[in-house]
Amino acid sequence: MKTQSESIIIATAIHDWISSYLPDVRANSTNTLKAYREAITLYVRFLEDEKSVKPNNLSSGCFSRSYIQAWMIWLKDKRHSSNSTCNHRLVCLRSFIKYLSRRNIMFVQVEAEAYEIKAMRSPKKGMDEITKDAVKALFAAPNLNTAIGRRDFALFNLIYNTATRIDEILSLTISFLHLDGKSKDYITVWGKGTKRRTIFILPEVAKIIKAYIKVFHGSAPSSTDFLFFSHYGGGKKKLTQEAVDKRLKLYASIANKKCADLPKNLHSHSLRHARATHWLEDGLNIVMIQKLLGHEDIKTTMGYVGVSTEQKAKALMTIEDDVAKKMAKKWKVIKKTDSLVAFLGLK
Repeated sequence: MKTQSESIIIATAIHDWISSYLPDVRANSTNTLKAYREAITLYVRFLEDEKSVKPNNLSSGCFSRSYIQAWMIWLKDKRHSSNSTCNHRLVCLRSFIKYLSRRNIMFVQVEAEAYEIKAMRSPKKGMDEITKDAVKALFAAPNLNTAIGRRDFALFNLIYNTATRIDEILSLTISFLHLDGKSKDYITVWGKGTKRRTIFILPEVAKIIKAYIKVFHGSAPSSTDFLFFSHYGGGKKKLTQEAVDKRLKLYASIANKKCADLPKNLHSHSLRHARATHWLEDGLNIVMIQKLLGHEDIKTTMGYVGVSTEQKAKALMTIEDDVAKKMAKKWKVIKKTDSLVAFLGLK
């Protein structure tokens, strides 16, 4: 009876963690939600395939240190995951276990053990340096005689000049643009944790965006329309990050022929990193860069800018010394099944 009780607690926790806590309380992005779901699904498949765990014997012991360490090895050997990927999966699993222990005290020891597991050693990959000349070459690549070329030119200019996260830009609707020309032009974005941020944009960038809106949205744009959209499937649908990255790689390949400094394996986050580095090169205070990027921790900002240890130390000298609401969703009636993945609603 005890084992059955624990299995129901775990199943309910997984359901609420995925469907309520992560999207509603933590306000995680679609990509983050996907990563968390993939991690817990892989762990459940490991339990079922390698440890013969079924719904009737799922318990706290299934999240022991030895099981998790064996899972890490399984990810590396059987699924050929890199050390960094294994470590990322571990972070996601720990997040669930922490949530589980907050819901029920019987899992507190499990959480303590999970956080004692050391991550696999993984060489830190530095962000490819993107020079200002490389950025100019990239922006020269889109064909402005085509509609998609003009759209991409406007999109990449806005991403780079504001150093915003890709989802912040793709989630922008017309209502969050303030380009009336009466004062400084700016956009309002919602960052991680639904934190609102106001970002001023340069006059030349505002001019590009206004021209784009006139062509793609007309003289009377709807305030609820996404600024950048796709007509795929009918209507103005939000562009996906995958689609944007695909276009960036295409232009990077073209631009690389004229500027070898531009990495071919470019993605949208590269532009955010590049802008942060260029701001620092231009003498902008590291604390101001932190605010512009929307980072809570200055250490995160330091990881964004490609500078030496000495430069980082100098930048740090500019710094002055100075669970939420409950989501009560009932677990649906669980059909009898021998499949652990199906039992936990992850199939």
